[in-house]
Amino acid sequence: MIAALPGNFATSVCNEVSIMNSSVNSSPSFEHNGVVRMQRAAEFLQATAADLTGSQRLPMGAGLRAGLRMLAAAARRAAVMVRAGHRDWVQSRKQAAEDERTWNAALQDARIMADLSRAMQRQDR
Repeated sequence: MIAALPGNFATSVCNEVSIMNSSVNSSPSFEHNGVVRMQRAAEFLQATAADLTGSQRLPMGAGLRAGLRMLAAAARRAAVMVRAGHRDWVQSRKQAAEDERTWNAALQDARIMADLSRAMQRQDR
């Protein structure tokens, strides 16, 4: 199986491993990763705000405000969707409880069962 590989595969793999090992940066970093990420996020928000407003450079505060506005708009939309979903869920639970009460009453009273049967037959038409 090894003879079927093109070139000197084993040497190539060993060279790549030694290159990967020799490029490891083991020197200590003097910058905190969290601070670097926050700076990059601020730069991203500033660039996004600049794209939205068409200006080349906004003050850092304006970029952050624009980013917060975008996040707030998304949070508002999510809250509206959650509220609507909850309202629909509550309504369906009320309807299910009412249906259950009607069905239990129909099991006890033949007149209610006959009414339900007629109503269901009308729906099928």
